Amino acid sequence: MFQIPTARFTAVCATVIIAGGCQTDAGSTPDPFEDNLWTLSQRELRIGSVDDPDYILGFIGGMTPGPDGLLYTLEWTEGSIRRWTPDGQPAGTFGRRGEGPGEFEQASDLGFFGDSLWVWDAEAYRVSYFDLDGEFLGSVSPSFDLGSMDELPPRLNRPLRDGTFIGSSPRVGYAMADGSLKETPIVRMDADGNRLARIWAIPFERRDVFTITSGDRQRYSSQPFADGHIPSIGGDGVLVVDRRAWTGEGEASVKVTQIGLDGDTVFSAAVPYDPVPLPAERFDSAVAARVEQWRSSPAFADEGKIRDEMYRPAYLPAVGGVMRAADGTIWLRRFDPVESEDGETMYEWWVLDAEGAPLARALIPADLRVSVIDGDTVWGIEMDELDVQYIVRYGVVRGG
Repeated sequence: MFQIPTARFTAVCATVIIAGGCQTDAGSTPDPFEDNLWTLSQRELRIGSVDDPDYILGFIGGMTPGPDGLLYTLEWTEGSIRRWTPDGQPAGTFGRRGEGPGEFEQASDLGFFGDSLWVWDAEAYRVSYFDLDGEFLGSVSPSFDLGSMDELPPRLNRPLRDGTFIGSSPRVGYAMADGSLKETPIVRMDADGNRLARIWAIPFERRDVFTITSGDRQRYSSQPFADGHIPSIGGDGVLVVDRRAWTGEGEASVKVTQIGLDGDTVFSAAVPYDPVPLPAERFDSAVAARVEQWRSSPAFADEGKIRDEMYRPAYLPAVGGVMRAADGTIWLRRFDPVESEDGETMYEWWVLDAEGAPLARALIPADLRVSVIDGDTVWGIEMDELDVQYIVRYGVVRGG
């Protein structure tokens, strides 16, 4: 059930020293976040239980605060939407797995347009709408072309307030591996499947996919030190984070670009940083982990092949993830966590304003899977020692 526990404070001073202490041979880059540190408060709320059926959680596929003050969570396993009061009490459930009205084959995302909740069904390619009482209002099943193995046109993945949709083409491992897929377009489409605008295209290079070949078979996976572009699709377009690892030439920076729904650039900003070399032992550890992961398939668990195929930049990528907060601020999570003075593993986040200007450095425990940043509130998921997950809420403590 819900709990409002005592304190959870974190020693952060040493973390800042660790996070900001790496310098390149060329010297230190000025810190754009100097003297402005944000942290999290005591945990304000925890929702979940091991044995109380009203609070037992399945896999949470998404969450969003509603205009009624409730928190709406997507139960991915059972295909339902659950609501929670500000003090963590159950406030009703609606929706279920199925193909009928108000049901989901595989719900994957949710959000609000005014007082209407939309839920995207990735399996049925359908968006369903509900009012604040959980009553089904209707659905839209937009038209689109599935294409073929040789041509994969964009598939819809997000509704927009005006009834149009954003879609992108699938990333296909074999096409990335053989170089035939060099970009994935992100487009805006109407409900009849007509393309209205090409917003942007995610560029790919051969190094962006991990490929092992054994005879006539191939296995594809992600690169442990992937540094490809990160797109964040929202109702106002696409936020693009160019986080390619520093090559040793020029200034090390992460480029953040907002592209509107019509494909025009809204703003572009560069965030300078001190690059961190990729240690040899870190690379060796990633190789060993992949060998262990594929040990059940000996033909692919070849250490030499894995080592040759694994992308090895000289420096770590600066950014590992991106989130947009409800107030428009942009949060960039550093690629690697750091350790605080008391041994707690933390992630450093760079907080930018709505136009990409640096605001603050935020430190968040690495065991918190951040789901929503809403003003001075952070919602996320934590796991206990039994891997039972809980919905948690923290406050943001803004430094000076």
